[in-house]
Amino acid sequence: MNIGFKNVQPRKLGDQVIQQLQEKISLGELKPGDKIPTETELMSMLGVGRSTIREAVRVLVKAGLLEVRQGDGTYVLDRTNSLEPLDYRLRRAAILEVYEVRRILELEIAKLAAKRRTEDDLVRMRESLDKRREAKRRDDNRAFVESDLNFHLAVAAASKNSVLTDLFLSFSNALGDALEKLVSDRNLFKNQISIHEQVLDAIERKDEQAAEQWTAENLDRTMKDLEELLR
Repeated sequence: MNIGFKNVQPRKLGDQVIQQLQEKISLGELKPGDKIPTETELMSMLGVGRSTIREAVRVLVKAGLLEVRQGDGTYVLDRTNSLEPLDYRLRRAAILEVYEVRRILELEIAKLAAKRRTEDDLVRMRESLDKRREAKRRDDNRAFVESDLNFHLAVAAASKNSVLTDLFLSFSNALGDALEKLVSDRNLFKNQISIHEQVLDAIERKDEQAAEQWTAENLDRTMKDLEELLR
């Protein structure tokens, strides 16, 4: 079976193995009913130890994506039968994939927020940006990420669409830990204070086009920064 796995890097071996297996399943390279490579084969393909492979398989079995058949091997299950919560799935996804989907959501959220926002929504957004600015001044990465996500959650709430808000909440939960680690690089998000102000200004003016434009600018810059950091 020639599946084309990549040799993983030393950092977070288990997460990388899970991510690669998940990706092969999601993209259809490993289909329902397929038998995945043996532990020994995966160890060779991925360059990791047996315990790492077993832990990755255990996680995907729990997620309802794989089934271990004693004495036979491990098989891919039909993904329509998976009951894994969305936020669990997002935590196992590549951060750039999560950002691509987040971008799609946030562009629509920004337009709806500009159309439907209230004064209370604007107060929440301003408070979050004030805390974000203060956290940046103190070099408090955890507070910076928390206030950044709170700003975007306030924008989502201003859309007055509860489904979009719940979806974004799931994304923010998945992104929080990863962003806190990445934001420690001082170059990451260096120009985004002003961009967030522009997003807020557009929403305050109820300018849907400008809100979408500045949101796209914000996320595109973030994705570019992330791509450079993750090379």
